[in-house]
Amino acid sequence: MPAHKLILLPADPQAAVANAQQLAACLQAIGFIGEAITYKHTTFYPVGDNFLQLVTFLGCSPMIELDPPADSAKLADACRDGSFCHVELSCYETVQFRADSHSRPPRCPRCGQPETAWKEHITRQVPNPANTKWSCHGCGYDGKLTDLVFRKTAGFGKTFVEISGEHPAEAVPGERLLETLQKFSDCPWHYIYISV
Repeated sequence: MPAHKLILLPADPQAAVANAQQLAACLQAIGFIGEAITYKHTTFYPVGDNFLQLVTFLGCSPMIELDPPADSAKLADACRDGSFCHVELSCYETVQFRADSHSRPPRCPRCGQPETAWKEHITRQVPNPANTKWSCHGCGYDGKLTDLVFRKTAGFGKTFVEISGEHPAEAVPGERLLETLQKFSDCPWHYIYISV
């Protein structure tokens, strides 16, 4: 069964990488996350007291497990498969790519034509797709791979706030959470949904 994630990331893929400890402190200050838990080389944050006020859940009655398993033997599996709601912070010096395993081809930002060879472009250009030129075969637009429009199924960045434990497109970050992240990093943030 795939693990589903709501991922928050700066809108500018070249935004400076965040300091993970400072980012955690910022999110703890608003009650989004609790204290870090480290288990078998995995560090995650249980949801904080204000989590449900900072993330809106859609649907009639979403099923969300907010507490980690009490049995420590099951904790590693639960983190991996996203069977409870928790947050991980990922920070990198170079631009990284996150994508849903079933992402549709992204589109040109000018003409909207799908780029069917996007996976090949990105695979060839790792580790730094943000510095890679890309041209649209439909309209001739010259830009970078990071300009491609993925419609919330993929994104590029150096800093990721990864929320596991909810179904795709079931959760939406609230305005206060996005404003807090923008103030922290001095740039706007957006979000994507992936299943891994």
